[in-house]
Amino acid sequence: MIIFRYLFGETIKSQFAVFFIMLVIFSSNALVRVLDDAMEGQLPTDLVAWMLLLNIPPLAGLILPLSMFIGIFLAHGRFYEDNEMSVLKACGVSEWYVTRITIVVALVIAVFTGLNTIWWGPYSAAKKEEIQDQLKADIGLSTLIPGQFQQAANNKAVIFVHETQQDNSAFNKVFVAQMPHEEDRKQRFNVVYAEKGRVIEENADEQSLVLNNGRRYEGGHDQLNYQIASFGAYSVKIKEQQIEERRRKLSAVSTKELMERDDFEAIAEWQWRIALPLSVPIVALVAVPMARTRPRQGRMAKMAPAFLVYLGYFLLLMAGKSALADGKIPPTIGLWWIHTLALIYGLFLLAGERTSGRYLRSWFSNLTRKTA
Repeated sequence: MIIFRYLFGETIKSQFAVFFIMLVIFSSNALVRVLDDAMEGQLPTDLVAWMLLLNIPPLAGLILPLSMFIGIFLAHGRFYEDNEMSVLKACGVSEWYVTRITIVVALVIAVFTGLNTIWWGPYSAAKKEEIQDQLKADIGLSTLIPGQFQQAANNKAVIFVHETQQDNSAFNKVFVAQMPHEEDRKQRFNVVYAEKGRVIEENADEQSLVLNNGRRYEGGHDQLNYQIASFGAYSVKIKEQQIEERRRKLSAVSTKELMERDDFEAIAEWQWRIALPLSVPIVALVAVPMARTRPRQGRMAKMAPAFLVYLGYFLLLMAGKSALADGKIPPTIGLWWIHTLALIYGLFLLAGERTSGRYLRSWFSNLTRKTA
């Protein structure tokens, strides 16, 4: 039990260390995009943290198998470099026992991977699309950012706010430009400047910008008959329709709904979601024998060829998903053949140090001679 806890703990610590480092690296790209949207006024600042959190489940589903693979190399490489594996073998601990412990770790990681790919990932993608659709159809106190030109939700006005009051209930020095459509050259444009302004919710689907103490300039293309009018109160409708419903991406569709559909794209998506957690114990089975090193060889000696094997496995899954979505592979075959090949390869590597491995290599040699 002591050996089990030690090997289990060291492997899972290395895996989580790699996972969090990779998560920070990949999340930084998402953070840059979210902050860019916030600076451009497309996203309220109070939603920045929430949008960043919604990016984590899909990233975690992709990172966990790779972090498991690298974590095994780091942990087992240290065991071989510090001669701990030699001591364990001298004490009667077989490599198969070490492999079984590693697979137990992999099964734990596979559960977390499945939670991300099957449930949390689709939920976060659907939530992101819901927020983005809401922001496209909404412009109010939450999205009017001082110092930036912003387009109204109905695309009929451009609004500029100089500053907001301390309680964010109203605006100071508001500029509104209502331009005619390019195809309607007879329509006149309106430019309004007001000292004060505020957004009022008329109902769930309508918003108006109410301006106070300002001037309205009206004119037309290639015309000099401008009209200037002062006003005490002026209302501009900035939202006048419901949120447009659009087709959700497959990544935002629940796994249950995907499995009820019979089109190739849906089948490819749910098989991909299952493939990622299924790949975790398989890559663990491949990583354990590939992490073997000789004394003074270094813990990272076999990392490059092992990473190429993992990359080939992952690229095969991606190519298989694309082919399945295009209908080039029957759903009954799907991505399962790729997992089967990887599993056979891992078992073959694992058998290299065992008696069955010697018999297997002898069988392959005899078969090669007969063929020749």
